[in-house]
Amino acid sequence: MILSLFVLSFNAFAQSELKKRDTIVLGQEIAPKDTSRVPRFKTHLIAPKGEWQCGLSVMYADFSSNNSDYMLLLQGLDANASILRLAPEAAYTFRNNHALGARFQYTNIGGMLDSATADLLGNLSLSVEDITARTHSMGGSVYQRTYQGLDRYGRIGIFWDYILGYTRSKTQLGIAETDPSYTINNRINLGFAPGLVYFPMNNVSIQACISLAGLSYNMTKVYSDGQFSGVRHAWKAYSNLSILDLNFGITVHL
Repeated sequence: MILSLFVLSFNAFAQSELKKRDTIVLGQEIAPKDTSRVPRFKTHLIAPKGEWQCGLSVMYADFSSNNSDYMLLLQGLDANASILRLAPEAAYTFRNNHALGARFQYTNIGGMLDSATADLLGNLSLSVEDITARTHSMGGSVYQRTYQGLDRYGRIGIFWDYILGYTRSKTQLGIAETDPSYTINNRINLGFAPGLVYFPMNNVSIQACISLAGLSYNMTKVYSDGQFSGVRHAWKAYSNLSILDLNFGITVHL
């Protein structure tokens, strides 16, 4: 009985929401607050007020020394690395083209260096082998997103996120069969990430964004042979353009 009432109420709510969305004209021009000034760029509606967004961002990269042109000083290099980043998120549009959301992020980075020899103009030679490194990190963040619709159909736009997040990561480094040392890093980050959005369907969008600039505080604890050996505190401001900070995602708009 209770389940039937829940289903009926949910259907009624969904039908009312669909009727509301039918009256929304995506792509319509949004008038500026200050009507006395002529806007330099026209802003079109692409994310209407009262909308829920649920999405997933993914980033994967695989590197190998076989196709690298950057390790010219290393002879006999045999190395590989991979990066996987998953970030589910949810947001609510509290005003036309303005949304507030939360994101959970998991990152796995692994690498192995079997052997390499560095020869610096014949003056210095260094050989290493059997080095493994792995990083697992989990974190959460909240963000405020502003959209800028670019066309009168509400299909294409740009956006920028202001992000406040926390990440905890563990990095292990091992040589041959020795016990690996590891570090625990706690990071608080304030960042800025612009991106592009495209709606192939009315309720589905795809995005691409990149973390462009930010400020972070890091507290790193170092453990050697399972024993605490030191801690480091550091502030870092960054502004760069790296392919490793590029994320692709898909979002459902309800």
